Amino acid sequence: MSKFKSRKFWFAILGAVMPMVAAAMTQEVPWNEAMMSSVAIVMSYIFGQGYVDASENKKEDIEKE
Repeated sequence: MSKFKSRKFWFAILGAVMPMVAAAMTQEVPWNEAMMSSVAIVMSYIFGQGYVDASENKKEDIEKE
C-alpha cells in the first residue's frame, strides 16, 4: 500500500500516460513511439523498484546474521 504513496510511482504513471496524451492531442508523436515510450517508462520503474527491494532484503539478511 505504501507504493501508492510513493512519488516515484506517481511520476512513473504520469510519465507513462503523457506520451499517449501527446499522441492523442497532436499528430507530431506517432502512436507506436508513444506506446514504446510508455512501456519503457513502466519497465524502468518495475526494474528499478525491484532492484531497490532486493537491496533492502539483502540488507535485512545481513543485519539478521
